[in-house]
Amino acid sequence: MATKKTNQNEVIAIYLLSAAIALVFSLYHYVKLRKEYLTGPQVRQVFDIGSGWAATLSSGITALVLIMVAAGAYSQAHWTAVVTVPLVLYWLYWVGKVQAYAFMGVIVDYPQGKVMFPPNPESLDIVDYIKVMPAMRHFANMDSVALADVQRITRQAGKSLFLHGDFGSKRITFTNKLKRDECIHLITANGSRAKVMTELE
Repeated sequence: MATKKTNQNEVIAIYLLSAAIALVFSLYHYVKLRKEYLTGPQVRQVFDIGSGWAATLSSGITALVLIMVAAGAYSQAHWTAVVTVPLVLYWLYWVGKVQAYAFMGVIVDYPQGKVMFPPNPESLDIVDYIKVMPAMRHFANMDSVALADVQRITRQAGKSLFLHGDFGSKRITFTNKLKRDECIHLITANGSRAKVMTELE
């Protein structure tokens, strides 16, 4: 009985340590991203903390699954730690990066004429997911379109907006309508020709 409790405590300790490592990586990337993207008063940010926590939850679950697999392999053969420990650390590094980009939210850069936002799965096809690395790179970067190329903006019933233009369509999702409408205001400011289509919500 004591051995079982000890094992449970070890598992909990591993999970807490992993979460702490991912948080450190996330803060590291977030500070770097702020310095890279928030470069002056003409650069505006739509900060939606809810979206950031959603990304933290989803990416954290993937890390948890990998840690469970690594722990299971280690219990069967200790030598597997040579492979699994670097793999888990790299995965936590990637998770921290994804979380940092999610917390950045939407960036409207007027000097560069761009709107930048976290990517969404619709931009990927099945081949990208099979290859794995394109999907990993995709979620650890910002998607962007030129403000001048945004021809129309539509609101989805709920908390999403769609940007339409020659680039196709891009979806940006928020956790509340206030942040969604704040984003629309920033995109359509400064003489934008984008038409905002009114839809029943």
